[in-house]
Amino acid sequence: MRPIARLATELRLSGAGQLAVGAAGLVGALLRGVDAGRALVPFAIAFLVVGAVSLASSRWLRSAEAPAADDGVRVEPPSETARRTLVAISAPLLVVAFGIVFTGALAAVLGGVVAAVGAVDLLNLRRVRARERAQGRAIYRELGSSPFSSGRRPLFSRPA
Repeated sequence: MRPIARLATELRLSGAGQLAVGAAGLVGALLRGVDAGRALVPFAIAFLVVGAVSLASSRWLRSAEAPAADDGVRVEPPSETARRTLVAISAPLLVVAFGIVFTGALAAVLGGVVAAVGAVDLLNLRRVRARERAQGRAIYRELGSSPFSSGRRPLFSRPA
């Protein structure tokens, strides 16, 4: 079994980080001189469309079974989870920074996309925490082979 990491930690860090990167895309577009309407409307459209798709595609996370983790499984320390999550956020950060530097207006759209994914992570965090409280167990997710691995990885639980 691969090591596991606390799901709430992953969702909190990735959600807040992506929301901040997305907001930076919008702010960057405005600072580059893009008209407010030409920045806000595409940001909002991208946010709503990608947010809806992301929410639907992460439905499995809210309903997946989380069987008890094996006793000997390695649990990733929170500091390593933070480091791994920040590495994963570097890709959207670079894309949004590219949009700000070279296009301005595209940064608002890219910001809306990234912010939506972050917002859905934060919504999922609320649901995961509620589930943990109701079950009295902490939920963990198996680590992927790289920081850029898909989020759809097996869930496990341990006593809280």
